[in-house]
Amino acid sequence: MSSKLCYIPLIQFLWIKPNPGSWFVCLAYVVALALGLVCGTAVAASPEQQNIALNKPASASSIENDDQNAAKANDGNDDTHWCADDEPENGAEWWQVDLEQRADLTGCQITFPYDGKQYRYKVEGSADRKTWMMLSDQSQTTTRRRVQKLTFNQAAGIRYLRITITGFDEGCWASIAEVKVFGHEATTGKGQ
Repeated sequence: MSSKLCYIPLIQFLWIKPNPGSWFVCLAYVVALALGLVCGTAVAASPEQQNIALNKPASASSIENDDQNAAKANDGNDDTHWCADDEPENGAEWWQVDLEQRADLTGCQITFPYDGKQYRYKVEGSADRKTWMMLSDQSQTTTRRRVQKLTFNQAAGIRYLRITITGFDEGCWASIAEVKVFGHEATTGKGQ
């Protein structure tokens, strides 16, 4: 019997014969059901849905100030962000995360600070920070969505992920609110 069927009679009973507090109990069961906590089942995100970049070591080509450092782009908070220095000295600005082990990546989600603004960028991956491979080239994109989801086709054995900002609308700057990286432990080439 599935967990959804397990609690239908109880929920129907609470709706048919309400008494003080029963609405709260019903709501608690519905929430528990949605979270997969009823009947001993727990719903965990599949490895492809877990953010493997969360709070991992991050670095950047530059930072505007300490409150907008590289770690702000993978801290799990869309309200904080990494912001590059407003006067780049060495070409395009970039942000990078060390996943701390090689992974087979399936994609990423990049959240920019502002909706309705155009950010152009490229996403690259590396096993050693020496040789980089293009995972997604968005340097010609015209999208103005704040949250951009990308799928990677060939991203095996990646330890480092780098996002290089190649352009943006006037009034914006090289900055990223949040980066989520999806994938699982590499099946080959484990380790450093």
